[in-house]
Amino acid sequence: MKVWKISGSIVLILFIVISIFLCVRKIDGEGVVQTPEMRNITLIIWGVFGLIILIGYLIWLAILKHSKK
Repeated sequence: MKVWKISGSIVLILFIVISIFLCVRKIDGEGVVQTPEMRNITLIIWGVFGLIILIGYLIWLAILKHSKK
């Protein structure tokens, strides 16, 4: 359970740092200027990815709790 909390904290911190980076950058890797609409699209895609990771962590938590019983 301790490993789950530590790895979850690390992933959360990385997710927040990358989200901040996506919000403050002026030009993306392709050289496209980031307008507010492009930032929103990028953050939505990043949020969907984060949701998939969150679901994986919740499944992992359920397995850990079930195996302790």
